[in-house]
Amino acid sequence: MDKDMKKTVVVGIDFSKKTLDVSCFKVGSSTNSYYQQFINSEKGCFELISWVKKHFNDTAQWLICGEYTGIYSMTAAVVFNDQALSFWLENPNQIRLSSGVCRQKSDKVDSMQIALYASRFMDRVKLYQPQSQALLRVRELVRFKDRLTKVRTQLLVSASELKQVRKDWQEADYIYDTSKEMINQINANITEVEQKMIELLKTDQELKRMYDLINSVVGVGMQTAVYLMVHTCGFEAFESPRQLACYCGIVPFSKRSGTSLKGRPHVSHIANKKLKSLLHMCALNAVKYDPQLKLYYQRKTEEGKHKMNVLNNVRNKLIHRIYAVITSGQEYDKDYYLRKIDIAA
Repeated sequence: MDKDMKKTVVVGIDFSKKTLDVSCFKVGSSTNSYYQQFINSEKGCFELISWVKKHFNDTAQWLICGEYTGIYSMTAAVVFNDQALSFWLENPNQIRLSSGVCRQKSDKVDSMQIALYASRFMDRVKLYQPQSQALLRVRELVRFKDRLTKVRTQLLVSASELKQVRKDWQEADYIYDTSKEMINQINANITEVEQKMIELLKTDQELKRMYDLINSVVGVGMQTAVYLMVHTCGFEAFESPRQLACYCGIVPFSKRSGTSLKGRPHVSHIANKKLKSLLHMCALNAVKYDPQLKLYYQRKTEEGKHKMNVLNNVRNKLIHRIYAVITSGQEYDKDYYLRKIDIAA
């Protein structure tokens, strides 16, 4: 985050599959803005740059802002990075919740809202940094694996339910047997995808080092390690373990107001649900195989704490351990806790 960022021109881009809707203005003069639409392609991005130059020639004073929309924003990100332009990809929810009441919805309006957001919150800017090619390729494999897993679940649930309800139908047996064959093929594909992930990580020394460090934490496996690396952009997207824990939806927040609202702290539903579920499985493994966390879990449950609250605390501890090994560059020492007990004794 660059709190000293001072740009005089903001450019807001609303990304879609086919087009780039662009609004730009000089900071402090939002009423005197310019709007144009371009094709979402490499050629369109260069046309966008030339168009903005006609109005504001000094590219060093530009701050280009857009919503992170996955693959739709990647072409522009590559072009702007190659041209050494300041480019900011922001969370769409952050922009939407900061825009206030808006009764009109269009691509033009959205691009203007993005430009206004960039102008108002320039002190929050976090400029786009390109990821390694290996990590980008791993990310696409992760997304492909998620799609395969979703299809597998749909086939299994629907076929099993149909066979249970229509036991006397030959068609139900056919659908179930065919679905099982497809599921077996999907399982083989998922295994192959996971192998390709590991092979890709081995081609990048830094990613391989990071993967080994995360896996050294008791309870954390291959899938969680890969997902964490992808969703944190190689642990560059978050400045602290608490920020990552918030992103995963495992940090409790209070809900109190005046004298009428006195709710207990709860985790937020605004979270990456996939990472949250993976960390839950890691916590279950950790309280089973890690001596320190096992004793912690037993002690807290015996004190009357709810099991899910204790497991959520374990998830937070795992996040902090993962961040510790990444920042220190040292693998997690599984015997450190036991040595401390021996020394104390």
